[in-house]
Amino acid sequence: MFPDQLTKALLIPSKGHFVGIDRNNRIFTFVFALFPGLLASGTSVILVCALVWALISLIAKRFPFELTRTDKIVAACITLYVLMTTLSVVMHPNASADKTFLLKMVPFLAVWFVIPRLRAGMPGRLIPFLITGAGIGMIGSFLLSMVQVFVLQVRAEGGAGNAAVFGLFTVLFGSISLLNAHSESKTERIIAVAGFACGLLCAFLSATRSAWLVIPFNFAILFWYLRGQELPTISRSVKIGLMILVVAVLATAGMKVKERYQALEIDISQLDTNPDELSSLKARLLLWEGGFKAFVQAPLFGHGPQNRMEMVNNALNMPAGKKMRFTHVHNGFLNAAVDGGIIGLMGLLALLAAPLVAAWRKTPGPGRDIAIAISLLLITSYVVTGTFGIMFGHDATDAVFIYLTIVLCWIAGDSTYLSIAQTAELAEADKAVLGERRV
Repeated sequence: MFPDQLTKALLIPSKGHFVGIDRNNRIFTFVFALFPGLLASGTSVILVCALVWALISLIAKRFPFELTRTDKIVAACITLYVLMTTLSVVMHPNASADKTFLLKMVPFLAVWFVIPRLRAGMPGRLIPFLITGAGIGMIGSFLLSMVQVFVLQVRAEGGAGNAAVFGLFTVLFGSISLLNAHSESKTERIIAVAGFACGLLCAFLSATRSAWLVIPFNFAILFWYLRGQELPTISRSVKIGLMILVVAVLATAGMKVKERYQALEIDISQLDTNPDELSSLKARLLLWEGGFKAFVQAPLFGHGPQNRMEMVNNALNMPAGKKMRFTHVHNGFLNAAVDGGIIGLMGLLALLAAPLVAAWRKTPGPGRDIAIAISLLLITSYVVTGTFGIMFGHDATDAVFIYLTIVLCWIAGDSTYLSIAQTAELAEADKAVLGERRV
């Protein structure tokens, strides 16, 4: 039974130094994959706990501090973003007004310390927990979304507390779930397809239009990855189930797309008929205009994130009673430009390059293929949604990007794909190997 296999694979039944490290790696990765749609802030907690635990263990010399050349390049890209952001805070006025921006940079440094901890465990064991956990998390997120939409509110937010962030996570982790479609385990294949369908349903229920734009790109990435895999035959009952899922997704998509299209039509008409009305579209246009003007005023070093919205409002000459009360300009690139100018944009591009570097520099093999697929899903989801909304600066979006990048570094290019069932079968052998390992 799948629950027994999952328990055996997740909780290696033994005590021991490296056994405990590997068990924690598995638990952290599985729980992390469950959280984005169900409890988005939980991803931040997982990352911070992993960072603190890794630091303490490294200080105690419980495992060696080992990074490959690719790990160091990826860590350098992320650190460059941290340094550029920190510089933009401290070199501008009001640096002491809000230390939150500096504290938000600390989790990014986890890449230096968590990767060695993951490498101290068994290679090739975490991917099944990431992908299967993503599928299970999306199924749970859909159930939560149904309650929200039909009982509490119009737009589903899941456990993210924000419909836009929820839309980003569901389209991303729903797509990651489908990477398990070629699993030798029937249960895992069902979870993969159901997780993917539920992720799409959640994205539509969130009414996040930018998340909908991600879907065609993710379809192309998934087709590229799965077309080279040996997919299992599908029984008649499974075909019927798939048809039901397709109909459900299309029906929900049609309903929500129509609603949001009509809302967009109203917003466009109000630009001329009622220019003083601050609609969703009008607000974005103003934010982009103000952000660009603020960037032009300080193109090299920007204004600092602590001064972001003040400078945007000043650029728009907004009266005191009508100032924009948003926390960001609803475009990740423009956000970085206002905060740090060209230097800030360079830091952001370095950060976005990190997952791609981690995936493409691997040895050719099954592990490299799945790493490339995950990295492309990650970057596409963040760039497309971030062009119209938030990209970084939110605790959960930061944590998800960092942890997935860390896992991408950990994946060996020549490692073979394992299902939960296969990982469970290897549990005893893993226990023996880890039990004999010395620091």
